[in-house]
Amino acid sequence: MEKYFAGIDAGTTGTTVMIFDDQGNIMSSGYSEYRTKHPHPGWVDQDMHELWAGLCIAAKQATSRFKGDISQVVSIGVSSQRGSFVPVDENWDPLIDSIVWSDTRATKEAQWINKEFGHDEYYSITGLNPSAIWVYPKIKWLKDNRPEVYEKTWKFVNGQEWILHNLGSTELFANPSALNYNGMFDITTLDYAPELFERAGLDMDLMPPLVPDLRRVGTVSAAGAAATGFAEGTVLSPGGGDQQCAAVGSGVNKAGMAELSLGTAAVMVAQLDEAPDMVENLTSGVSFGAHAIPHRWDMEGTAHAAGVVLRWWRDTYGQPEVEAAKALDLNPYDIITLEAAEAPIGCHGLLFFPFFNSQANPHFHDNARGGMLGITQIHTRKHAARAVLEGVIYELRMAVEAMEGALGRPFDTIRLSGGGAKSLFWSQMQADIYGRRVERLKVSECAVLGAAILGAVGAGALPDLDEAIENMVHTHGFIEPNMANHAVYTEYFHVFEKAFLALVEGNVYNELAEVTSRHSQGTA
Repeated sequence: MEKYFAGIDAGTTGTTVMIFDDQGNIMSSGYSEYRTKHPHPGWVDQDMHELWAGLCIAAKQATSRFKGDISQVVSIGVSSQRGSFVPVDENWDPLIDSIVWSDTRATKEAQWINKEFGHDEYYSITGLNPSAIWVYPKIKWLKDNRPEVYEKTWKFVNGQEWILHNLGSTELFANPSALNYNGMFDITTLDYAPELFERAGLDMDLMPPLVPDLRRVGTVSAAGAAATGFAEGTVLSPGGGDQQCAAVGSGVNKAGMAELSLGTAAVMVAQLDEAPDMVENLTSGVSFGAHAIPHRWDMEGTAHAAGVVLRWWRDTYGQPEVEAAKALDLNPYDIITLEAAEAPIGCHGLLFFPFFNSQANPHFHDNARGGMLGITQIHTRKHAARAVLEGVIYELRMAVEAMEGALGRPFDTIRLSGGGAKSLFWSQMQADIYGRRVERLKVSECAVLGAAILGAVGAGALPDLDEAIENMVHTHGFIEPNMANHAVYTEYFHVFEKAFLALVEGNVYNELAEVTSRHSQGTA
């Protein structure tokens, strides 16, 4: 009997479900969007029941479109948002909406981390710069501001554990790579750091035990089968954090390779075979954590708003493109990209700053916000659309340079994944802005493929991770940078970075956050 392998990527704004054969060919797929909530400035919540409903829609699309017997799908692996968490009771019922990774409500708690530990001590313990983005300050915020929720909490779980439980797993566990954004690990052991819990007055028993190895954690239940269309008894196995799954699904299983995923956020991941030397990396601006490949580390660079910036442009200013896309039966993003391609490099001096939810690597400024600089009467929708695309990649160039600095050399290749990698125009723009060759993957939704590979190996359906990657991950080849374009982009990039740092050094972002807090109703 032929064997097939399913992957689920439960992202921030939607879930993708795909079924693959053992050569990495997509046999069927499904996708469904859902929303995040923004009750106050800087807050990002998500109804886990809405997420589950969206996941089930995507799963039923994939299972109904699968041409074989659904029982031939022998395993399911799950990729999930890192840093999004939900407190649950003993019945696994959410006590509140999940707090999403991009939420920055815990700014005071992040300041507490800086005072209690200082940058160097916290970074040396966790591999992460102090930030309101991490789960650690948010749980402290929850205890301090919603003590009635904290006291009722049985466990704080990541979306992956909750999804696998809904599918049929009865085991309590957490995958280390799915918790990279928790900010609670000892980077040398990839286990919880007791000192962090003790000094914040948090109960470590509220965290699920870690399961680093690839193995089965249950099977699809009758209820899970009815909800998703997968066969009852299909083996369930953790995949990992979304970006670590994407690294596996893009074939990043060797040092010197990097994967850059352009999704809601953008994250670049490179593998490390040994624990990083945190003394050497104190000023690198790079994040370190667990790879989805067991007992290996990775380093990361992140932009907290990437694809979501383009989605904001579509929803806020892109009504003509949306209407045209409906009439022509096209994707509105393709029309926006075609318009952007008609504007010149640098957009006649129009710069777009995509810091919708803070700036992450390498500067970690929680209060950084987006904006435009250089607008004149010459600028049109085409210039603005291109400036949005360029601005996202300028921020990513800051992360690329920081990671190459930590690595000590340029990357051999940067493999592009996520929805943004489907655009040849945006991919060429990345090669030109970074001055590095890039590769587009035949399966651009690498987190789903990586989850399927990890799930299949964990279930015992595929014998070896490296062999599975060799057989199932394929590229379209290299895109070489246009170095003349790179030179022009570099001049604009330096102005972009200088302007950002000037606002940081002038305390503008912090002052804006303070004024906003005073004049926004219902802020905490």
